[in-house]
Amino acid sequence: MKSIKSLTLLIILLASTVNLFSQYDTTKYLWPYSPMTLQRPITGTFGEYRSTSVEGHYHNGSDIPNTAGTPILAVLPGVVAVAYHDGSTGYDSYVRVTSQVNGQSKNITYYHTIPSVSVGQQVTLGQQISTVAIDHVHLIEYKLGGTISGKQINSIRPNGGLSNYNDTWKPRIRYVKFLLDGTNTFLPSNSLGSKIDIIVHVEEQNGTSSSAMNNGTYRIGYKILSADSQTVIYNPADNGLRFEYYNLPGNNYVNINYYKPESSTSQHVYIVTNGSGASNVTATQAVTNNFWNVNNHPYSNYVVMVFSEDTRGNADTVFIPITTTDVDLIPPQAPQMNFVKRDDVNHFSFGWNIPPDPDLKGFRLFYSLNGSTYQLKDNESVLTNSLNGFQYSYNQMNPLYLKLFAVDSAVVTNVSEQSDVYGIRMLDDDKKILIVDGFDRYGGSGSWANPFHDFVVSHAQSFNLSFESCTNEKVIDGGFNLNDYQLVIWICGDESTADETFSTAEMSKVKSYLENGGKLFVSGSEIAWDLEGASSATSADTEFLHSYFKAKFVSDDSNIYGVLGTDSTEFAGLGFSYGIQSQGSPYIEDYPDIIEAFGGSTEVLKYNGLAGAGVAYTGTFGNSSSAGQIVFLAFPFETIGLAEARNQLMTASLKYFGMINPDFVEGEQAVFPSVYSLEQNYPNPFNPSTTIEYSVPIQSHVNLIVYDPLGRKVAVLVNEVKQAGNHKINFDTSVLSGLSSGIYFYTIRSAGYTATKKMILLR
Repeated sequence: MKSIKSLTLLIILLASTVNLFSQYDTTKYLWPYSPMTLQRPITGTFGEYRSTSVEGHYHNGSDIPNTAGTPILAVLPGVVAVAYHDGSTGYDSYVRVTSQVNGQSKNITYYHTIPSVSVGQQVTLGQQISTVAIDHVHLIEYKLGGTISGKQINSIRPNGGLSNYNDTWKPRIRYVKFLLDGTNTFLPSNSLGSKIDIIVHVEEQNGTSSSAMNNGTYRIGYKILSADSQTVIYNPADNGLRFEYYNLPGNNYVNINYYKPESSTSQHVYIVTNGSGASNVTATQAVTNNFWNVNNHPYSNYVVMVFSEDTRGNADTVFIPITTTDVDLIPPQAPQMNFVKRDDVNHFSFGWNIPPDPDLKGFRLFYSLNGSTYQLKDNESVLTNSLNGFQYSYNQMNPLYLKLFAVDSAVVTNVSEQSDVYGIRMLDDDKKILIVDGFDRYGGSGSWANPFHDFVVSHAQSFNLSFESCTNEKVIDGGFNLNDYQLVIWICGDESTADETFSTAEMSKVKSYLENGGKLFVSGSEIAWDLEGASSATSADTEFLHSYFKAKFVSDDSNIYGVLGTDSTEFAGLGFSYGIQSQGSPYIEDYPDIIEAFGGSTEVLKYNGLAGAGVAYTGTFGNSSSAGQIVFLAFPFETIGLAEARNQLMTASLKYFGMINPDFVEGEQAVFPSVYSLEQNYPNPFNPSTTIEYSVPIQSHVNLIVYDPLGRKVAVLVNEVKQAGNHKINFDTSVLSGLSSGIYFYTIRSAGYTATKKMILLR
């Protein structure tokens, strides 16, 4: 008891009277663990960015790590105002204690801790009030006096909060970038023009563990200097200090304060040009859009100085040479590709949205036959700024993939980012397949970082049938009628609640399609979460998941990246990984849903054979008497890293749908080659026979002919339509008369592809 009394005296001495003429609260206290005088690391700082919600939010406390079950001690004596247990892991459990300091109330919340006290209970300094729920306490302090709403303050602020906190580590400015104000258009530092946003990634270190090295900073700002850095050319309000995280702006300002596409819980990227200065932000708790106007200064060479400081005065400053110019260096917005559609046997059309840029000149179209190597087809002289669609003739059986760029009329042409990649395959196979791209989410807390993607390619290359492609918006507006297609492949990717995996309009289209006997292959990591697990899910959303996708939501994160096919189904024997970039996935998939079968469906895929990863169903939907089918994957199909595994999974699905022969052997032709090829014969030299292997990526007419050195035809080995796949044929000279030892050539011709190789016959 004597030690507690001594500690109480120390706290009283540390707590100072608040200056009513100052915004700063100088109340001080020790650490919430025993011994309370021992400094701990900070693994999450006040005001840093949190990507654990759809729109992001501010971190409103300080994270102090410790193991689960560690006692939490009251840092000030007072009365328990809240003692809440979430009934589960304790992650959302907390205790709030109201103390009196110099006649004013002081509230401190110990979040992520399981209460061991009750509401109304008087607690003394150093008394246990809770235990750590998982791995840390989230300490939230509120400003002295008044209500707690919007009054959180920094518990490691200068002259207040955790009193015996020493910080020897300085913040580190990792990078500085420049954007056109209010856009995601990056500008090079040697060509800045117009109104500029400056974004800065800062890492604050508050300990030696990895989780203590990527915190948010306390103060940050910028100035514009002369080229020799000796003169301040532009000094924003508050001597350039833009943000000081003593208190917090409202959460609705978080994505004005931070650059969302590059910010996350472990990466804090500030838009330092926004706001009206640190004192204004602190006083109003608002961050307004702002910028540095390059045009207010003579076009020349300058230096941007960016500085950052922690609560203990440790600082980092960087100087970035820049050049300002009045030359138009701003590219137009990227066009949105809308569809690629077959018009007749030899023609297809594609469409796009026209960007709003007033200096738009036109578009550049690039095409690919393999989804990786692109060539320019037409430029702005053909695809002018007045066009939003075009038609081409095409009579090859190769798949064709398209991407579009916008260009402006500047003296030095500026080119936009590319559109998404869409495509088409035009075979004479009587198959009608539509690939719908419903994946719009990128950046921020999303797993995919770029505003464009080519996931139509990874889907289309997994099967060898005709297909068209479009955006989900073209389905909504009636540009594409799902009922015109035998099979619809719907891409949701990492899309979640913010972009809506399936809107009311989309659900209506899918319902009608399945009720009319359609076949739907759909994948996405957050579909079940969005439709049933999220707080925003409506009863109509959940009914759609249950009755049409034939699944129930179980969990938001399987945390398992291996998938196995279920025995006694078309998917038996499958085994693959997904969402691992080192194994070929285009992005990390970090929150794949767990689902379970519902309404007559069957679990056909399981995470490592343990939890539901995919369901399949054949039967009626709604009140219809027509039998439809669905295969629903709770992870994104495109994140399966190996093309062979994607092919195997799609082959199993197409068998389930009856789109290919059930006797089709995947190992022979389901793993379709992506390009035409002709291999070297073996053995070589040979006598009397040799084997020649070749590959065709799609069903094609193939000629394979052997010639002598004078170009005379010796033998026609192949002259027929061959299915997609790897093929081989034997060339036996024993049945041919008059062939002497020497060099011969064999040539393949198929769908515009030609290749020749040399072989040697020894008699």
